[in-house]
Order: sequence, then C-alpha cells, then structure tokens
Amino acid sequence: MSYAEVQGDLRVRRTHKLLWEALLSLMAEQDFETISVKDICERAMVHRTTFYKHYQDKYDLLEHEMQQTHETLIAELERTGKGAAPTPFFEYVARHERFYQVMLCGKGVGSFQARLRDYFAETIAAEMQRQERAGKTFAVPQPVLAHFYAGAVVNTLTWWLSDGLRYTPEQMGQYLMSLLGETA
Repeated sequence: MSYAEVQGDLRVRRTHKLLWEALLSLMAEQDFETISVKDICERAMVHRTTFYKHYQDKYDLLEHEMQQTHETLIAELERTGKGAAPTPFFEYVARHERFYQVMLCGKGVGSFQARLRDYFAETIAAEMQRQERAGKTFAVPQPVLAHFYAGAVVNTLTWWLSDGLRYTPEQMGQYLMSLLGETA
C-alpha cells in the first residue's frame, strides 16, 4: 500500500492512531522493553494480524510515530521561522504534552531525545556559522558549543514537562532566550 493510499484511507489512519495511542499509554506505565505486541493490540482493541499488516514489530511502530511527530515539529518550527523566539516551540510541545511527557520524561526511549537534541544542535550550529561569517568569534569550538546549547534546550524542556508546565510557553520562550543569550 502506497503512502498516498495510507493517508487517504480512514480505516488505516484509525488503526495507526489506535496502535500509537495504545503504545503511548503503555509507555507511560512501564518500560518500552517490557511491552509486547500483544499488550499493544489488547490496549488498542486491534487484532495482532492487523498490527502486522502495518508494522513489523513494536520498534517499527515506535520509529514510525517518532518520525511522524519529529517531522511535524520541524514543519511547525520552519513555518514559524527558525530565528524566531522559541515561544512557538513551547506552545507546540504544550499542545502535544502527552507525547513529549512520555518520550522525554517518562519511560520513553532515548532515541527521540537524541533526535531532538541533534536537530537543535544543527540549528544552533547553522546560526553560529552565520554569526562567524559576520565576524563574531567564539571561545569554544562551534560543535562543542552547539551541542552544549542543544542539551540545555532539551533538558530545560524535559524539566518544564516534569514540572507540570508551571510556566507558560511564552515565559519559557523568554527564559530560554535569556539563558542562551544572542548565540542561539
């Protein structure tokens, strides 16, 4: 089945959604490694043969949905502008709190965190290169500084989610800009 067919078939989209929501809720309760395809299917009320029509295994389901969510986040950030204040990023995360809560704070897997950190490191490195071309110098090599800032962003995001979104997305955007200064 082609990607276009999958996007157009409501039954397929519903099945994907049910399986993903089942996996996400199970991951909020237990470690990913202890979850079986049977557990996912029972929670989603979907037959195992249906699961295997769409995914090879639970890792395939997880990877597919992480990729989809990551692509949606990147599209949202590009729509609002990479150089813009980070408020739209925090607003996006707040709208998808359940996913980010599981993937960054709970018993999720580290690969999503690494993917997010890499994205921020690339974005920050590109901004630093732009600043270097404009004559700014940095005391620390650019890759080291970019990964330092990217780790700070992801860790701040993780803390914000763990703390129950006590501060608004706007406040978090302002705080992050203050912490990162002009570099990011």
